[in-house]
Amino acid sequence: MAEEQDLVIAGAGIAGLALAAGLTRAGGPWRLRLLDERPALGSSGGAITLWPAALAALDRIGVGTEIRAAGHPVGAGTIRSRTGRTIRSLDLARTSAALGEPLVAVRRGALVEALHARIGSSEVTFDEAVLGYERTATGVRVRTSRRLLETTALVGADGYRSQVARTLHPGLGETYAGYPAWRGLTTAPGLAPAQVWGDRQEFGVVPLGERLAYWFATHREPAGATAGATTEDEIAHLRRAFADWPDPVARVLASTDPATVSRNDVMDRDRLRRWRDGPVVVIGDAAHPMRPHLGQGGCQAIVDAVVLASLLASETSATAAFAAFEARRRRTTARVVRASRAAGRAVEAPAVVHRLSSLVPDAVLLRAMARIVRGPRDRRGG
Repeated sequence: MAEEQDLVIAGAGIAGLALAAGLTRAGGPWRLRLLDERPALGSSGGAITLWPAALAALDRIGVGTEIRAAGHPVGAGTIRSRTGRTIRSLDLARTSAALGEPLVAVRRGALVEALHARIGSSEVTFDEAVLGYERTATGVRVRTSRRLLETTALVGADGYRSQVARTLHPGLGETYAGYPAWRGLTTAPGLAPAQVWGDRQEFGVVPLGERLAYWFATHREPAGATAGATTEDEIAHLRRAFADWPDPVARVLASTDPATVSRNDVMDRDRLRRWRDGPVVVIGDAAHPMRPHLGQGGCQAIVDAVVLASLLASETSATAAFAAFEARRRRTTARVVRASRAAGRAVEAPAVVHRLSSLVPDAVLLRAMARIVRGPRDRRGG
């Protein structure tokens, strides 16, 4: 592909920026244009925990060292019941040995900024949503909230509610998992990695440094139960839902800046029969959204982006690259989607199931975690 060609990337989040950074580093014929519906570069979710496969992918595009320095290694942690009983303890050394290196927690904003700094002269346009596409004789016609764009190829990195995926699969369905997920940042001091499991509830904390940590929570309730609420209302709602839970839950919520809080109903979307349509492909959450319990959504999106960048730099056409990408990544991500759903069902199970899970040896659990995120294809980068 020596002749310069246009590539539109729908979405300037982690997946879209990682793809642009990878293509910029690889060189090649692509003129990149990223379109994002948001008003400015940003991130939601506060922070992200990066597993070794995602860190290795970031190394391949020259960002890994910077992100490790900006982040915080995830150390020894515990899982406890809401009554304070220890269900499981895991230490950093054993986790690192099983997975290959420590997990790293980093603010999403730091990751987004590092990726954005490496996209070179690529054009990023905000306040412009991709609404759909149609194939043409020479490539793709992209319909946005502002105009029609002609391009050689289109990558949908536009997240769970991807309009590219919905054009690829009209009538794409989804099912509410039964609970929302909340995330936020806290300045409560002296926190260690911890999760507390209750009866169909969960609260977790991951430190980002001495006086900063991110937290996440799930609580079974109807979809949209607090629709229209302010972030202050959301925190008040969580204080009531987790009122009698052990430390540090109350401290974490009391020290949370409402501006950092987000809430999303957790949905299981129908599996896509295919990820591509000739010179069109979807990646990340647009292709394979997953429940948040294993922290794999962003990680798998990064791996997707870096694998696709490599293929676009080496294959003879976008269509060939997209076919090779789906063949390489589909099985691995399907395994992680299934495991994330299973983890969600385990967390949401009655307390007696949590007690039984403590009987599983740590070594068995760590081997299972390693198998989830490292498949036979991972040696080739995917």
